Amino acid sequence: MDNEQLASDVMSLLRELSNLMRHRVFTRLEEFDVTPQMAWALHHLGDGIPMGALADRLSCDASYMTGIADGLEQRGLVERRPDPSDRRVKQLALTDEGRKVKDMVEGRLFEQPPLLRFLENDELDSLKAILLKMLVSSKVAS
Repeated sequence: MDNEQLASDVMSLLRELSNLMRHRVFTRLEEFDVTPQMAWALHHLGDGIPMGALADRLSCDASYMTGIADGLEQRGLVERRPDPSDRRVKQLALTDEGRKVKDMVEGRLFEQPPLLRFLENDELDSLKAILLKMLVSSKVAS
């Protein structure tokens, strides 16, 4: 098999794995009635972060961040507070319920996925090394 065909086969398998993992994430998040964007925002939240800074962390527009914040606030997971250093700026802070949901979501999302349970430790080590090499080389190439 030539290098081009092998690379094409690898990309096809990576897409298939990506789709499986995305489905797993969506299914798990449905249990908590949060979207992937809401879960990612929860991951970055604590006692308070300006909404603009959170939008930067999520790589999204501030207006889109407002919609995410609205959804989290409607669920009682966050509250908007004035920024102590600039009252024009709104911070998002987790509520007690938000902390519970954040912990549960992260616990479910970061547990070992079933597809990795079939690999031996040496296979996991090899896969980790390959993935790291791919990530590093992609940063160098861009």
